[in-house]
This record gives sequence, structure tokens and C-alpha cells, in this order.
Amino acid sequence: MKTKMKVLAITAFIVVGYATLKAQDTIKATAELVSHYVWRGSMATGSPTPNFQPTFAYGHGPFEIGVWGSTDFVGSYKEVDPYISYGVGSWKFTITDYSWNFGRANYFNYKNSETGHMFEGSIGYTGPSSLPLTVSVNTMFYGFDQKGNGNMPGNKSNISATDSTKQAYSTYIEFGYTKGMASFFFGFTPMASYYNNYGVTKWDATADKKSFSIVNIGATISRTIKITDSFSLPVRATLVLNPSATYSRNDFAHLVFGITF
Repeated sequence: MKTKMKVLAITAFIVVGYATLKAQDTIKATAELVSHYVWRGSMATGSPTPNFQPTFAYGHGPFEIGVWGSTDFVGSYKEVDPYISYGVGSWKFTITDYSWNFGRANYFNYKNSETGHMFEGSIGYTGPSSLPLTVSVNTMFYGFDQKGNGNMPGNKSNISATDSTKQAYSTYIEFGYTKGMASFFFGFTPMASYYNNYGVTKWDATADKKSFSIVNIGATISRTIKITDSFSLPVRATLVLNPSATYSRNDFAHLVFGITF
């Protein structure tokens, strides 16, 4: 009954929101098909498989609230990430609710010790056209990103019961630069975190924790293919290198192809 009430409440919110749309408001509905799903230098799914990644969002002035998702075609992976952002000038502030640990707890369970959700705060900067540089700083601050979890930083045998429930505050920082059809990116984590230690207990229980690590460097080439006079199809190819992926041979290098609809 509680679940039904939550669904009804969400549906009512969407209906009321749509009914009160103003001229300056926007609705965004896009989707991308990728050859496989790579996120911040690492493959998100257990094996390289195509993923469909839709976005649905509502914008009002500098505010945007939406949901981004990803699912494969064999039913083994699903991700649903609500977010809210605020843009002012060259700056953008975002809070994202990452939720791909569906087997951990009920989706609506947000208790920190039980939830599969991970909340992240992000600050992004986009430079002017004369210097098309982007910078983003992203830190997880609540939820499943804890030191004692099997896919989080640290060696369980070396973590006390108290420390195991502490937030890891996994942080990812990325610099980007765009020139014509090409964009280049350089991403790293400044400390032991989700991005460089989540495989330690699985692959090598005696390994030392990593700290500063370069985890995501590469380039993207984007172009638009004209199909008809009124329809074009944006496509991209991205080369990703992860020098810190010593725990998995699958993560050293990726070549991803994507089509946006």
C-alpha cells in the first residue's frame, strides 16, 4: 500500500507540474545508445554490453530537475539517477542520487546504513568560447559510499567496525578542453576512494590502499550525420584510458561508440 501511495504521489506531481508549465519552462527527453557503459574510467556493467541511456528533465530558469538512467539489453543491469541542478553564469551546482545497487535494499529505503543509494554533490565550471575549458569537482557524501563496503576503499581486515561505516567521501575531479569536433578530458581522484580501491578486497586482499590516482584520460570525437533535410543523427567515439585499473584487465582501455536520439 505504501509503495502504491508513493507511485500515486509521484504521478500527481508530474501531472501538476506539466499543467503549470510556462513559456520559459523546458522539458528535455533524450536518449543515447552506447556500445558499452563506461563511467569515469571504469566499466559500469559486469561485461561490455550495449546500454540504452535515456534522460528526462524539467527546466525552469537556472533550475533543472531530472532523471538519467541506463539499462542493458539482457536485463542484468539497471541504473536510475535522479538529479537537481542550478546554473549561474559559468557555474553549475548539482546533487545526484546514484542508484545502481538495487539488490541492497528497497529503492525507497534511504537509511544510511542500509540504502543502495549514493548522494553526490558537484560543482562545475565552463569557460568562455575563447578558453573552452571545463572543470568539475564531485564528492559522494551520503549512502552506500562507505569504507566497509565490499566495493569501497580499504581492506576489510584492516578496518575497525567503527570505521567501516564511515563515509569514504569518494571524490572525482575532471578537467576538459574542447577544440572543434574533439574534446579531451583528464580525470583523477585525490585520495583512496571508490574510483581506485573498489576492487582491492576482491582481487588482492593484501594490496595497499591507493591514494591519488589518474583514472580517466582520453578524447571524444563528435559529429552529426545528416540523414534527411530535417533529421540529423549526433554520433561520437570516445577513447578512455585508466592507468590505475590494476585490479581488472577490462578497465585499462575502452573504445566507446554512441548515438544520440
